[in-house]
Amino acid sequence: MEGLLCDEDWLSTSADTHGKNLSLVCVGTKEDEDEEQAAVSVCMAKEMSYMPDPHYKEFLETQDLVFVRLRCIQWLLKCRNRWNLSHGTVFLAANYLDRFISKNRTKEWKDWMVELLSVACLSVACKFHETYPPTLTQIQMEDYMDHVFDESSIERMEVTLLKALDWHLCCPTPYSYIHLLGLNLESSPLMANITELLVGAVLDHRLMPFKPSLIALSTIWCSLDLLPPITSQPPLSYFMRLFNHPHKDEMMKCRAVLEAIQSSRCPQSPTSVLMKDQSY
Repeated sequence: MEGLLCDEDWLSTSADTHGKNLSLVCVGTKEDEDEEQAAVSVCMAKEMSYMPDPHYKEFLETQDLVFVRLRCIQWLLKCRNRWNLSHGTVFLAANYLDRFISKNRTKEWKDWMVELLSVACLSVACKFHETYPPTLTQIQMEDYMDHVFDESSIERMEVTLLKALDWHLCCPTPYSYIHLLGLNLESSPLMANITELLVGAVLDHRLMPFKPSLIALSTIWCSLDLLPPITSQPPLSYFMRLFNHPHKDEMMKCRAVLEAIQSSRCPQSPTSVLMKDQSY
């Protein structure tokens, strides 16, 4: 799969631009690249097992759950900011939330139920991912959702969540793929672009059908296109080799949604109005 997709017309603009200007950029040794590719491959091999059930996107739409899901993910991001949590924790919590709802589509979901589930998801994700997780009282100090729950209710919801997920908590997310490449991207303009776009992606239910690896790679692609032509970042072809991703049509669809997300972050967008003046 050497040079995968790099010479194809559908990637010609990005590949040529970044490849030509970044051909002399050092992205690590061949051994480093092999190790990163192996780590990415391990995650890709199991990611389907950690995705919401099929047609989850349509379920959210038909049950009028899109908005309450958006509000709950926004709440997760606000808690991340208040308690200095990692983005990885938020993406885990969002994954738990979507997987649980998708496994319980026969329920008549109410807004308060989704909010209770969100608190339980963040609590479990913090215990799993954070060194010093906030308490249940602290988690609910972020006054954004409509309901406040007692600790016993949250703890019962945590147990129900863990059983439903079969205790499978270490799941690949778009952010976890980026984290695998952290040594190359840390504190870089590319990482800033990727993080901002991933935050928009986790809020948007339209990306539910796409694999986390595809979202991660498409996010990298979009983020590279936002950088100046000459910059000290790895070329697109480098990431293509790491992900070994041949799915042209799916990548184009995923990128189209990401570009729509970028466009929607304008004042006229209902989503961006909700997000206005919020630091994520």
